Amino acid sequence: MPDTDLLLLSRWLTPVRDFLVPRVGAGARIGFIPTASSIYPDQAWLDLDRAALREQGFEVVDVDPELVPAATFTRALGEIDAVFVSGGNVFHLLGALRHAGADRPLVDAVRLGLPYIGVSAGAAVTGPDIGPLALLDDPAEAAPLTSTVGLELIEVTVVPHAEGTVCGRGRIDRTRQEFADHPLHFLRDDEALVISGGTMTVIAG
Repeated sequence: MPDTDLLLLSRWLTPVRDFLVPRVGAGARIGFIPTASSIYPDQAWLDLDRAALREQGFEVVDVDPELVPAATFTRALGEIDAVFVSGGNVFHLLGALRHAGADRPLVDAVRLGLPYIGVSAGAAVTGPDIGPLALLDDPAEAAPLTSTVGLELIEVTVVPHAEGTVCGRGRIDRTRQEFADHPLHFLRDDEALVISGGTMTVIAG
């Protein structure tokens, strides 16, 4: 089985090109999953992320599991070179993936070698449990969610914006205290995580 390749970001997409080009080549086709933001009327950051990826030379196509049947979503995963999971509300993201039957196909594709890029909520959902994000994202905004068990692609729960840029430093500090028994990785906006070959490396974001 191929090693999983993940690039997990808090905010900036600067490392994407250096991560992807050696794996899938320049001009690769990225499937863009906007799901985490679908509950918000203002999704300006999605346009910024799409533009940033295109400026790095990639083709960007939306792959939205909330709009297509599970079989169509699964087929789309086989037609892209990498998957990009955007930011928003991690509870909605996980609930919507499960409701659409898209969570297992996504995990299976990544475990079979599809490079995964996740930003903010897209990074947080890859861990064992999104419960510790409850102080940063509102679980009440989520699609129906019966369990906070994440995609379990990595062994830690990524807490993005760890310097408090989105929700304030107080909530970050409370998360450290209240979820001290969880395996957490606090990721600043100027950092990124690369998980490849069974190792996790922090790089500049």
